[in-house]
Amino acid sequence: MERLRDVNVPTLTINGRYDIAQDFVMAAYYEKIPGAKWIKYENSSHLPCWEERGAYMKAIEEFLAQSP
Repeated sequence: MERLRDVNVPTLTINGRYDIAQDFVMAAYYEKIPGAKWIKYENSSHLPCWEERGAYMKAIEEFLAQSP
């Protein structure tokens, strides 16, 4: 965890409201990786790519468009 501050690539963290990867888990990565972005899907568990596919694909597209 202490080396997360050294990550220097665009980073997107994703979880769902009902995910086993709960907010406190995601927050640890989001807070330590410089410039990381975090998206939480309110109607998903661990697979927002299936459960909220439209919103997920749009977010991925936007993230990739912003990345160098």
